[in-house]
Amino acid sequence: MSAVKEILERLKSFLQINVGSSVCVRSREQSLLKRVRNVVAELTKEYLIFTEPSIDEVRQAEEFLYTASNDGVKAVVFEKFERSSIEAMNAFLKTLEEPPSHSLVVLTSVKFRELPQTIRSRVKVFDFFVPVSFYEDLKGRISLEPELLLRLCKADFDVAEYVNEVSGEIEAVHFEPSSFLSLFKGEELRPYEKVQALLALNDLFTRFKNGEFNDKRFVELYTTMVEQAKKLELNRVILQISWLCEIVLEHRGVNDLSVYRWFDSILRNRLLNFNSQLTFANLLIKFRRCARR
Repeated sequence: MSAVKEILERLKSFLQINVGSSVCVRSREQSLLKRVRNVVAELTKEYLIFTEPSIDEVRQAEEFLYTASNDGVKAVVFEKFERSSIEAMNAFLKTLEEPPSHSLVVLTSVKFRELPQTIRSRVKVFDFFVPVSFYEDLKGRISLEPELLLRLCKADFDVAEYVNEVSGEIEAVHFEPSSFLSLFKGEELRPYEKVQALLALNDLFTRFKNGEFNDKRFVELYTTMVEQAKKLELNRVILQISWLCEIVLEHRGVNDLSVYRWFDSILRNRLLNFNSQLTFANLLIKFRRCARR
C-alpha cells in the first residue's frame, strides 16, 4: 500500500470506530485536510460539508443530524471551524458533546489551539500528517530542483501526490509572460500548473539575479504582463503568485522579514479590495529587488 493510501485508510478506520462521536482532524497542511471530505464520502452517502460555518449553517447541520439515516450513518463536516464565530460554536456545543448515535461530527483545523477549550474538550483528536519518510523518498526521486519542489510539496499535498507520480518527467521551465499567465486561467491552479508556475518564477528570479533585466526591460515586462492579464481576474492571480513567490524566496535564502510581511499582508487580506495593477507592480519590484541583493 502506498504512503498516501495508508494515511487515508488510517483516517477512515478512525472515523468508522468513532461513529456516534465528535472528532477533530487536525493537520498543518490544509491541502491534506481537503481529503477528509472524500474519506467521509466513502463512509456514507448522507453527509453535509460546511466551511467556516455560520450560526444558520450550524442549525441546519443539527436539523440534518437529528433525522433518521437511510444509509446507516449521517455525517457533518465543519472545515476550518476555528474561523467560525463564537456564537456559531456555542450554538453547537450540546450536539458536539452528545451527537446522535447514528451520526458523525467531523471538524477540521490547521490551528487546533485557536479553538475554544469548550470545543477542544468535546472532540476526539486525529492528527493527520504525512510521514517524513514519504518526503525523503520523494526528494530522492526528483531530478529537477528537488529542494524547491519539495518545499512546494510540503506546502500542498495535492502537488506532493502529483510529483510522486510524475517526478521523473518534470522538465525545466523558461519564464515567458504569455505561457506563465496562461497557467492562471482557471479558478484554481491544478497541481501541474503550480509546479510549472513555481519553476517559471524560479527561472525569473535567476534572470533578475543575473542582471538580464535593466530598468527599461523590467518596465516592458511589467507592461506586457498587465496587458496579457486583462482577461484574467488579476486580484486572484496576485494571491496565487504571492504564495509561490514566498516559496521561491525561502528557497533562495532571502531573509528580509519586511518582504515576507508584505506578501503575507496580501495573502491575509485576500477579501479586501486593493489596486490590482499597483500591487502587481510592487510584487514584481520586490521580487526583482530580492534577486539583485
